[in-house]
Amino acid sequence: MQDTLNSSSDDEIDLVELFMALWAYKFFIASTLALGLVFGGYKALTTSKVFSSIAIFRLDDNRDSGIKLGGDMGDFAALSGLSSGNKSTPGLRDQFYGRIFIEDLDNKLNFQADPYFNRYKPKGVDPIWKLRIKRAIGWQDSSIDPQEAIWQSITKNYNQIVTLENDEDEAIKIVVSHGNAQRSAEIANSIMNQIIFNTTKKRNTSQDQHLSYLSNTLAEALDELEVSQADLKEFALENSALPLESFAAGSVKLGALRDQLNRTFKLHAAVAELSLILQNKQPDQNDYLSLRQKFPIIDQVEFRRVLGQNEIVSSWSWPKASSVVAVLETLSERKSRLQTEINASQIDAERSSKALETYAKLERNAKISEAAYTILIEQVKAQSMLAGYRPDKTEIYEYASIPIYPSAPKRIRILAKWGALGLFIGAILAIIYAKWRGVYYTKRSLLTGAQAQLTLKGRSLKLLRNKSLNDLYTMLIKKPRSILRDIAVEIHKSNVTQVVVTSSRSKLTSNDVAKALAIYMQSDKIKVAIINFSSRERKQDTDDEKLSDEPLVVADISRNVTILKPRITTTAMELLSERDFRKNIHLLNSTFDLIFLCADNDDAISLLNALEGQKMFHLTLARIKKTRSNNLKHMRSLLAIQGLIYD
Repeated sequence: MQDTLNSSSDDEIDLVELFMALWAYKFFIASTLALGLVFGGYKALTTSKVFSSIAIFRLDDNRDSGIKLGGDMGDFAALSGLSSGNKSTPGLRDQFYGRIFIEDLDNKLNFQADPYFNRYKPKGVDPIWKLRIKRAIGWQDSSIDPQEAIWQSITKNYNQIVTLENDEDEAIKIVVSHGNAQRSAEIANSIMNQIIFNTTKKRNTSQDQHLSYLSNTLAEALDELEVSQADLKEFALENSALPLESFAAGSVKLGALRDQLNRTFKLHAAVAELSLILQNKQPDQNDYLSLRQKFPIIDQVEFRRVLGQNEIVSSWSWPKASSVVAVLETLSERKSRLQTEINASQIDAERSSKALETYAKLERNAKISEAAYTILIEQVKAQSMLAGYRPDKTEIYEYASIPIYPSAPKRIRILAKWGALGLFIGAILAIIYAKWRGVYYTKRSLLTGAQAQLTLKGRSLKLLRNKSLNDLYTMLIKKPRSILRDIAVEIHKSNVTQVVVTSSRSKLTSNDVAKALAIYMQSDKIKVAIINFSSRERKQDTDDEKLSDEPLVVADISRNVTILKPRITTTAMELLSERDFRKNIHLLNSTFDLIFLCADNDDAISLLNALEGQKMFHLTLARIKKTRSNNLKHMRSLLAIQGLIYD
């Protein structure tokens, strides 16, 4: 097979060669296919039947009361618990495959007595001899809790036998596979009823707990509201009912006193500076300007009124020093008095602020308690309404019915699986065997492997097999073969006197083709000799003592074609190992114009090895599916192939 099923160009798989290799072993592949189908049929007939039951339903896993509210009322309804946005069933799959759920089902379905679920087989009691041996060697059996082993077996098989499926419409499908058709339907319906019961019970319990919680919380909120209102009332009785107004009045008074004090400070500073000026020197206009720049208040009516001056701004007269001193003392006393009043007013303002803070806190607590109580009372009303109206929107689409036909085994599927497996194994083994044989399976690969200039199909030469020279001459006279003419033309074009004809597992032997060519090419001017080097050729049985010393003797002669064979003591293959083999072959050219050297199979390689490097026309015979690629490559490497005859 050409390069073991590989392409010679890019080392990719030759699909045509691969297909032809598989086609060559089609009967073997068909046998493996038939064997696979037989085994698949046996498995299909002996496999236990399994029946599947299906139950389909949809759970009502929401708390929708059916009251449709929009806008703010819808938001308030959601806040108060009238609606729920969760319409899925969280944790259903975990609950479905959980051991607690399986144990609840066991109370109704008795999984422990069902061998399809409980496949645990406790170990039998060992015989006495076995117990004694274990005691002697110190063997201790691991202790296993039988009940736990049973439940683990039930849980494992339950997960394999029972399946839960959800679709986009929130429909739930329960599929139970069991060897007993009636049992599978019973299990599916029981599981569906148990899930519906658990979901309804869980929803009602959650609703009752929610209502109870809201009722308790409402009572606590009412107590807090009453306490906060009582604290507010007590504060109003002990203090003013208008703490904010009291705090505002005190703040206004404190602000006015601080303004008066600030004004008095400015007047006192200006009068003190004026007193210093009057005591130190006789004041003039510059002193007035400096004083006015430093204390702008001296031009105000209030300042002049305090000093008893003219209130006209453009008129300024310096007061007496004694009057200024008296005014300064009066302002000092006013400062002290105002500071005392400010301190007292500040204390009153702080007291009012604390009272206002306490009042605001009590009022805030009262409002929060009132708001919480209002919300809770609405929730309690809503939940009380829901507690009385509990619709069950669970829908059962299909109860599990007793199946009539088994769901498994799928006999067609089993046959197809085993048939495909047999086909695959047969193809793999065929490819492996084809690779191991290494022969050509297509004409294209054979021609590529031979690389011959002349390629001919040898079908027309099949009738020439095992014929004598005279019979060949008669047959070729009646019906010439064009293939012999084409080969003869190539031989004459190559201008050689020696032609090597080899055969590699072909139906035609090299000797048959060589004799046919010799008969076709012989004439009065051309003498042809044929030497067959195949090991199966017998030794020459002749009594001619005169020719016994020659390496080759005449075995048969017809017209100008002579068949030569070794002498009695040797075979043709033994001549190849003689030292003068090539010399003896070349000596024949003095007698014969054309010499045909022929050999088959392994003998052909030996012959070509002996003739390596000689100028000869090499004609080889090959057969598709029989000729090995390694042999043909070896022959081509020893002596280039000019002509190829294939069948």
